[in-house]
Amino acid sequence: MDHPQQPKVIPLLTPIAFLGMVFAVSAGTVTSSHARSMGEIERSKELRICISPIDPSVASAVPAKCRDKCAFSGPVHEQALSFASSLGKGIQAKFLRVDWDEQFFNKEGKTVLDATYTPELLASGKCDLYPSNLTRNEWRMKKIDFVTLFPSRMMVIVSSAMKGKLKAAPDLAGKTAAIEKGTSYETWLREQNRTSYAASPVKVLLLDMKESLSAVEVGKADFTLADSDAAIWAVRHQLKNATTAFTVGPTDEIGWAFRKEDKDLQAAAQKFVDEQRKSDTSSFNQIWEKYFGISLNKFVSLINSTR
Repeated sequence: MDHPQQPKVIPLLTPIAFLGMVFAVSAGTVTSSHARSMGEIERSKELRICISPIDPSVASAVPAKCRDKCAFSGPVHEQALSFASSLGKGIQAKFLRVDWDEQFFNKEGKTVLDATYTPELLASGKCDLYPSNLTRNEWRMKKIDFVTLFPSRMMVIVSSAMKGKLKAAPDLAGKTAAIEKGTSYETWLREQNRTSYAASPVKVLLLDMKESLSAVEVGKADFTLADSDAAIWAVRHQLKNATTAFTVGPTDEIGWAFRKEDKDLQAAAQKFVDEQRKSDTSSFNQIWEKYFGISLNKFVSLINSTR
């Protein structure tokens, strides 16, 4: 997977083989296992949305460990439904629950950071869209394209007892962090351990988001990281003995991810997002008010003021 794929030589089809392919397409047996264009989405009347319920600020899914028969809830689920309905022509959202790092797996079920490839879930046609608030970064751009929803910065979350002791990024050196594997938070911390914290690296515990917050509250970890929207949600709904301390890292772009070739679907998503941002009473802004106590437009203004 370290080299670009070579173009395939397509053999000429006999009339019988050609008719067989036409029948297969009309029956849906070809498009169900290959990456799909906007035209195929419109013909199938189905937008395949793969959600990773990494945290309740993104989405929740029950029963636990469900796959294709999940009951989803949360802001990302509602936003994805709103986008699917905007495509019109009777297109319905079909949801699949996926693990976070699974979004980047190649055919061998591995994430290779430096390699250029289309993640298998997208290449196979199982997913048309990853809406779970992915951070745009260099290694992901080798695999997927983004439509940006909002800017964000990472926030350091500490226990209430540690708030006065951890006041700025240099204070994190030598401390213990609880971080979800495969996230942009882990990417940032690993980079800091190679540079700013090389003399006193952060010890990294790889836990899921819920476990990471719990680890901070009980003192198993000194801090965790979350995007600003997730941090606001946690303070509002979840944290009892922990709080936000300060922001770190650059301003990130958070958005939805697509197969690189799906420019028409990306264009539809970009148009939809632009329209949502124009009105303070749009479905997106109402969803944000419901879950975060602040509209998306006000959140963007808040993040821009921290730059």
